[in-house]
Amino acid sequence: MSAEETTKTRSTPRFRVGVLSVVQIVLVVIIFFAANFLSSLHHRPFDISDDLGFTLAPSTQRYLASPDVADREDRIRMIVAFRADSPFYERIRPVAEEYVRLSNGKIQLMLLDPIRANDQAESIAAEYNLIFNQDLVIIDARTSQERKEAKGQKVSPHVHISRLEDMVVYEADANNQRRVRGFLGEDALRTGLVNAIEGKPRRMWVLADKSDLGTENGSDVWPVLSANLVSQNVLPERVQLGGKESIPDDVDAIAIIGARYDFTAEELKILEAYWGRPRASILVTTGEAEVPPRLRSFLRTQGVTPRNDRVLTSKSDEVRTAVVAHFTSGMELTKDLWEKSTMFEGATKSLEVREGAEDLLNQRIAPFSLLEADPRYWGESEFPADSVGFDKDHDNMAPLPLAAAVLKGTATDERFAADTGRMIIISNTAFLEPNRARQANLDFLASATNWLVGRESLVGEAPRNLRLYRIPILPAQITFINRINLLILPIGLFLIGLMVWAGRRA
Repeated sequence: MSAEETTKTRSTPRFRVGVLSVVQIVLVVIIFFAANFLSSLHHRPFDISDDLGFTLAPSTQRYLASPDVADREDRIRMIVAFRADSPFYERIRPVAEEYVRLSNGKIQLMLLDPIRANDQAESIAAEYNLIFNQDLVIIDARTSQERKEAKGQKVSPHVHISRLEDMVVYEADANNQRRVRGFLGEDALRTGLVNAIEGKPRRMWVLADKSDLGTENGSDVWPVLSANLVSQNVLPERVQLGGKESIPDDVDAIAIIGARYDFTAEELKILEAYWGRPRASILVTTGEAEVPPRLRSFLRTQGVTPRNDRVLTSKSDEVRTAVVAHFTSGMELTKDLWEKSTMFEGATKSLEVREGAEDLLNQRIAPFSLLEADPRYWGESEFPADSVGFDKDHDNMAPLPLAAAVLKGTATDERFAADTGRMIIISNTAFLEPNRARQANLDFLASATNWLVGRESLVGEAPRNLRLYRIPILPAQITFINRINLLILPIGLFLIGLMVWAGRRA
């Protein structure tokens, strides 16, 4: 074979290889841009943080998919006005973006740095009549028509402003200095969203003259109770029923906390008249004292009777009154808490819940147990006593309901389900003490509150406190880290480069 033929034979494969290489490169580029384009249209973020701190609570996700948000014609405006160098910016931004994603575009997000975007910040400040003296979030749920009519008006019930001080949780350290302990970004955004959409909070009367807002330890449960209610956009009002002729129609629920003082005959008629209305809602918690006779009789007619016992157990001759309990399955009210455990400290009494009783069903009254004590507990009828032990003739044995719900009306008929009366009875009040507040109990109270006022989409596990941690570093450790960064690393890189250069020269 001649040299010319050999050259032709070898050049042909090179040409083909070159063409194939170019085609492959073009295809790879096309696939790359196509994948990026498709991912920009259809993508889903994943929370890979250790504590899933950027995943919204199930109740928040349900609310964003509820008709209150999904059926709106006008989008909700959310303005996150945080400085880009704020330590909380990267905490609030992903959460706000999750609100936008899970609302299917019903929420319009604007990220604003008041320092860098000064002109835009001034325009926003003028529109909402505020001063950017701290980081904040504005949630505007007005309709387009309301925005047109609102020109010149400085305040709207459908605009809610959540400031950074409402999102940060502080605690005092050993030197009595205030430091950041947690961040409630999701909770603040959800409270603001509900407030802006509804325009005004729901009203709950706390009957102060029938309640005992203290406990056997002398702690006041009002701060925890009111904070929990306000976070659900429910305004608690301490009122005295004595002297009232009726309960106003715009009161969405009434509460008797630590039931201690009895109703008069006239007051009981007011309570019964309120319970006879459509959408009546009552929250009752019991304390250390016996439930007053008239209130106990009223609850018994609804299928739930507070017992005069003390739930406890014993181990190695030691009496334990802190009750481990489990949420029962069945009602959507506690769906996120089914089969989960919690603990009630302080005085806990058991309840008699007549589920499925025929006489109650004939009256369209349906009681349900929500929380039961662990089977190793019993209801001690004589407490305190010299010796404690289970007596089958006098004490109450498991199962021991500790919380119950009552439905009054045709809850199974969708035409009238919204008009049913609702009641929650919890046989403990000490869980509201500041030093005994457990997250599961507070989630249960929040779910009960939203269920009572007709917000079924918000029942369930509430947003969590995103805890912030600070790694303590001693001065000697800081010095060592600085030496590594400023001396050892640069010298090491220089030596590696010198070795590579010497190897190439050789």
